[in-house]
Amino acid sequence: MENIYYFFRNNATKSNFVAFGTWHLLLLFIALIGILLLFKFKLPNKNLELFIGYILIFQQAILFTWYLISNYNLIKEGLPLYHCRIAIISVGIGLITNKKTLMKIGSYLGIFGSTSALLFPSMDPFIYPHITQFSFFIGHLFLLWGSIYILFIRKVGMTSRDLKNGVIFISTYHVLMFMLNNAIGSNYAYMSASPIGVGNGLPPLLYALVVITIFNIVLGIEYIIINANSSEQSTNVLELVS
Repeated sequence: MENIYYFFRNNATKSNFVAFGTWHLLLLFIALIGILLLFKFKLPNKNLELFIGYILIFQQAILFTWYLISNYNLIKEGLPLYHCRIAIISVGIGLITNKKTLMKIGSYLGIFGSTSALLFPSMDPFIYPHITQFSFFIGHLFLLWGSIYILFIRKVGMTSRDLKNGVIFISTYHVLMFMLNNAIGSNYAYMSASPIGVGNGLPPLLYALVVITIFNIVLGIEYIIINANSSEQSTNVLELVS
């Protein structure tokens, strides 16, 4: 029982996670193996969709419950307003209910957000083992796999209209988070400070504009990659027919 309390404790100290240490490299290797398996089997699988979806929703439910019960920075850090939390919820519900709109916005945000988070983890100040560490990596691993599955196995695609809607959604979201952060002293969407320190010396408004621009550029790159992949497959089909 004491170990359980320790696992869910709320007395922060510092994180002892070592970036690109043994455990980090092992987790990155697991992420890569999962990606390779997805591309190996290729075909859509409803059971896999439900499995990924329920894992993502369960992970967010457990994490938010911990924030709620422990009262550890609930308002400033515990709300589901970070990029990846929004993406996790969208991908999870989208896969479970087969809602393509949710799958799209979740995967567009999720593939970049999860990759960035796994490569440059921003950990809560707790010594291993702790619920936040397990939640962080389970959530981001399954978000990465879910996003790749949606975009390249389910092939939900990204039309020019999706790109336009994505830019509007992401830009509006960042502006709202910028205002919220200023009001309550939080850092949702990392609109107040970068988790890796880059750009933190810029004036707040300029920094915010840079963040919005980066995400819109990333969305444009995703649009090119997704449609290049679709064009290549269409070309292969035409060649086989002819």
